[in-house]
Amino acid sequence: MNEHPTPESIYSKYVDIKIGTKHALKLFESIINKSDDEVIRVITLDYIGKLTIDDELAFNIIENCLISDESPVVKFGAAKTLIHHFPERELKPLLWALHNENSIYFLKNLIDLLETQDYPQFGQIRKRIYKKITTKYNLNSFDSKFILDIEYLDLMKFQADFNNFLEKFELSDADKQTLLKENTEIGNKGLGRVKKAEGGFILSLVLSDLNEIPSSICNLRNLQELEISNCKIEKYPEKCPNLLSLKRIKFKNNTIDKVPNWIRYKS
Repeated sequence: MNEHPTPESIYSKYVDIKIGTKHALKLFESIINKSDDEVIRVITLDYIGKLTIDDELAFNIIENCLISDESPVVKFGAAKTLIHHFPERELKPLLWALHNENSIYFLKNLIDLLETQDYPQFGQIRKRIYKKITTKYNLNSFDSKFILDIEYLDLMKFQADFNNFLEKFELSDADKQTLLKENTEIGNKGLGRVKKAEGGFILSLVLSDLNEIPSSICNLRNLQELEISNCKIEKYPEKCPNLLSLKRIKFKNNTIDKVPNWIRYKS
């Protein structure tokens, strides 16, 4: 007998009708409660979604992950499962999460999910997310989304370097928590790249030390000056017809040897 069932083995037994829905959900819930691995918890949520037909126990398990789990990755996994499988019941827990959650990872991925998928019934959720970031950044929705995308890129870099950083420097638990909060929650770090803004629009922008330029840069209609330097990127957004105000570009010391037309023509 397998003393440590995996999400895959539980789902396989469910498909083979060796265990029922309630039994499978209880086993999934046990894995979520006992596992310290956020990837395992997210996979478990995915499997719960596969076998669920508006089950109350399943909804409670997913809602609890959305509200109580410490990992923004798991929180987003729970939000995605609710959106996909509980479209009539997800509104209240999602609104609660949006009010209380400041995670860059959660907000960025939830916006992308709702913008790239056909979810017309979630217009209120989209409006709440944009209201949160526009209030935080004091910018219009398009410019705020770009800053959030930049903060997400910085978050990915921070996470990749974090363990190496801890090996080099001894930090107290309080200092670790402060460092994590500063780099994982929406704040002013992304705004540090903005040289000038006016009336809620970014006018001048400096992008450096990036591995990617977000495609949302193409929505900065009032952007007039742009510097891209010392970036290790492989490609840029190729089509940016909305950069109507762009007048001056500084482009230097980047790894790519080709620039897109919207930079070359304005240089």
